[in-house]
Amino acid sequence: MEERAVFDKLGGLMATSIFRIIRSEKGQSLIELSLIAPLMVVLAYGAVEVGSVISTYLTLTHTTREAANLASRGTPVDVAGPDNDVLDTIITAAAPTITMTNQAQWRIIYSKVIQDPGTPCPTEPCKYIVDNINPNGQIIRGTLNKQSKLGPPNGSQIPQSVLPGIQNVKANQTFHVFEVFYDYAPNIITFIGKGINTDFYDRTIFTNVSS
Repeated sequence: MEERAVFDKLGGLMATSIFRIIRSEKGQSLIELSLIAPLMVVLAYGAVEVGSVISTYLTLTHTTREAANLASRGTPVDVAGPDNDVLDTIITAAAPTITMTNQAQWRIIYSKVIQDPGTPCPTEPCKYIVDNINPNGQIIRGTLNKQSKLGPPNGSQIPQSVLPGIQNVKANQTFHVFEVFYDYAPNIITFIGKGINTDFYDRTIFTNVSS
């Protein structure tokens, strides 16, 4: 009887010890999870924000490239009526990043760059300007408060610092330049959203290839 009582007591102590160990491990796991979970959530939100930033940049790059390509091939840049010109086409294609309902967030500027007709150029460097002869020398869409880095169509020469290599361009060339400015608004306020420059800018230049 005494031996059985001893074994029963030992068994009870072992069960209690095992139960305490299990409870201790569960408590430790809960503490670890409570410490790690916020970091995992922040990293997940950060990954979403990075994806949004990359997607926006790609959209802007594609927008300017497609616009310059179409304009260089003779597609009208801005005409009356919906979806009949370059600007309507690229704005439609850039949705939902660029739409007619969020115009305060973006600005697209088209500039036609030509050799100044009032300044003869037998040899380069020639004076290239934003076309100030035709009414569509510079066209602006969107209401974001940004100005073209090429300057307005006022006859001023475009410096090399703005268009590197322009001093080597021969006479009588025509270029189609599309600039897009975008005020990026982070979807989620994270360390990623706070740490990036939200003023996005992209530009593409195509030479005229239309007949």
